[in-house]
Amino acid sequence: MKTEAYSTPIQNFYASQTIFITEGTGFLGKMLIEKLLRSCPDISMIYVMVRSQKDKSPENLLDEMLEDPLYDRIKKEVPYFRKKIIPIIGDCNIKDLGLSESDRNMLINKVKIIFHIATNMQFYENLKISTIVNVDATATIIKLATCMWKLKSFIHVSTIYSNCHVKHIEERIYSYPINHKHLITFARNLPENIFEEKISKISSQWPNTFTFTKAISEGLFKTEAASRFGIFRPAIVISSASEPLIGWIDNMYSGLSGFARSLLLGIVRFHHCNGAYKANIVPVDFTVNALIASAYDVCSQYCHTDNVLVYNFVPPVDGPTWNEYIHALLDINKIYPLRNAIYLPLMTLFKHKIPYRFCVWFGHFLPALLLDAASICIGRSPSMWKLYMKVDKFCKAIEPFCNTEWTYSIDNVQSMWDNLEEKDKQLFNFNMMEFNWTEYLINHYQGMRLYRLNENDSMLKVSRMKYTR
Repeated sequence: MKTEAYSTPIQNFYASQTIFITEGTGFLGKMLIEKLLRSCPDISMIYVMVRSQKDKSPENLLDEMLEDPLYDRIKKEVPYFRKKIIPIIGDCNIKDLGLSESDRNMLINKVKIIFHIATNMQFYENLKISTIVNVDATATIIKLATCMWKLKSFIHVSTIYSNCHVKHIEERIYSYPINHKHLITFARNLPENIFEEKISKISSQWPNTFTFTKAISEGLFKTEAASRFGIFRPAIVISSASEPLIGWIDNMYSGLSGFARSLLLGIVRFHHCNGAYKANIVPVDFTVNALIASAYDVCSQYCHTDNVLVYNFVPPVDGPTWNEYIHALLDINKIYPLRNAIYLPLMTLFKHKIPYRFCVWFGHFLPALLLDAASICIGRSPSMWKLYMKVDKFCKAIEPFCNTEWTYSIDNVQSMWDNLEEKDKQLFNFNMMEFNWTEYLINHYQGMRLYRLNENDSMLKVSRMKYTR
């Protein structure tokens, strides 16, 4: 039954549509599902691909996901939303996604909109695994989509860093030094060591296997995709700015979030980073709004272009630098310290690698070794060396993005915004001009503190006493 509020062009586009999301249980997927069903409640159905687990059914996995505070608002505003989410068992690590024949046929006959979000985001994942998940699975999804006779829009979620081998990133598909078909064939048929040896020289243009395989997956769309397809490239996606919760964040154990967690707990004190460069961060709610609008825009542009549309979603030029981002967190930490902090949070940034590694060895690893030795002497299990090895991995993962600055073309994103009606701009706001970064970074810190570090205001008295010692 259609609601009275269901009146904007984007809402009308999603009305009665069946959507397929290839990864709905991750950070971006959770927010996408919530926003779609809350702001477009007349969506017919959302099929969410989930990996099977021995001890939990797909339904149970979804029910657990929906216990997140992220869904508190939609439970009040759209209480029937749960029945519109249907899990589909699938796995990007398995040939043909591991879809059953019946599920495959059902998707072909019903789905009209696809958001391909599934990816392996481990920066230093085995190249073979990363190729299978990020390239081969994308090829499978494209092949499946071309069979969907009702398809209106297909959005492939990539990353702005897929083309970090160039300094100015345009909204177009680039050419790459290896054909995706060859890469997939090598990954399927060659032993792991031979495969990596054969590809290493090509992939060395990218800082890690994630960005390399995401680039090659984009290359698929140059030859395999049609005009109802689009590529969405977000920057580093972090906590929400305003909806449905201020500061909500889901993951603090990898990439920038892992680094921020280590910083605020006082674990990491040195980082190889040019503090004057821009921290390329965007809020997850703005990102999802732009993602939802891009599917609508791809369908709207269908009659006007034969090209695959590409959307670079990045912060505006007044976004914070790394210095501003890190010091904002440290300043807020003085007012709202963390009870579980190991040391007093401090940070020194180094532009050059040698002095940085010197400080890491004498300021991180040596104290960790001494503490572990003391733990062994008193009969406790050593843990600090292992912790600092993990922290070092987080820092190395984001180093390439802290020591290089890029420029971007955003014509398609700007045009998409300019063409929206006022009601859609209010409902699906992704315009970051005049964005209040000071307020956002305060909320970002508070969100990490509440949703991921499990600390609230009732703990502040103890935390402040510990901080002032």
